[in-house]
Amino acid sequence: MIGVVAVDELTSAYKAVINGEFRTGRHRSEKPVQGAVTWARADAEQVVAVVGCHGGAGASTVALGLAEAAGQGRVLECCTAAASGLASASSAELGSAGDGWIRGSRGSVLIERQGDRLVSPAGCPPPSSGELLFTIVDCGWDLDLLASAGGWLGDLVRSESAVVVVARPTVPGLRRLEAAAGLLGQGHVIAVVVGLEKRWPRQVERALGPHGRALRAAGRLVCVPHDPGLAVNGLTPEPLPASIVAGCSALLTLLEGRRR
Repeated sequence: MIGVVAVDELTSAYKAVINGEFRTGRHRSEKPVQGAVTWARADAEQVVAVVGCHGGAGASTVALGLAEAAGQGRVLECCTAAASGLASASSAELGSAGDGWIRGSRGSVLIERQGDRLVSPAGCPPPSSGELLFTIVDCGWDLDLLASAGGWLGDLVRSESAVVVVARPTVPGLRRLEAAAGLLGQGHVIAVVVGLEKRWPRQVERALGPHGRALRAAGRLVCVPHDPGLAVNGLTPEPLPASIVAGCSALLTLLEGRRR
């Protein structure tokens, strides 16, 4: 016989799961964050926040592509360890950087990713101040969670004058892009569509909403082409394809223009 569970008990259980709390206490694989979760940036450190509009959008590729287009930089991947898209992207592993951060490098690009299990963006420990003065934050969480999250990561998304949002050229992907622009405010968004060739498929073109069309008309929508090798293998220590870096170079130019 199946027991009846009260609605308030279900609500409490849901909140406990979101907060990482269970009958046996906090989940043992999540490292609790001590103290105020704030991030003290270096004075001259330039920061770009990159957010995927949906799973598999290509945000990690765009974040890494921005660093390679710049010729140097640090990429911070803030998702839980099991969801990492950059775990195999380093050509050299440099060990622990403290607070669960694992550091690696690929040429002049530094990669720091979380090695711990995180249950919310608020639980992401703050990184150290940058050794390199260009930091790209691959946020790694759903934008709805980020926009309301406490801690340094939520503060970053809410406070930056421009947030890079990444989507795939599908009808659901562009719907999520439209929702992201509405949530953050169209004027705070630079959109990247990953996997789009020179011409927009008709059905995808029709799915572009008013925010998306306005971003494209204003020159704040960048297209990055599809690469079959990346689609199969993911990010590896091999250099990114030239076509991907070229698309990210256009994005970098757009970001630099907004800073002036």
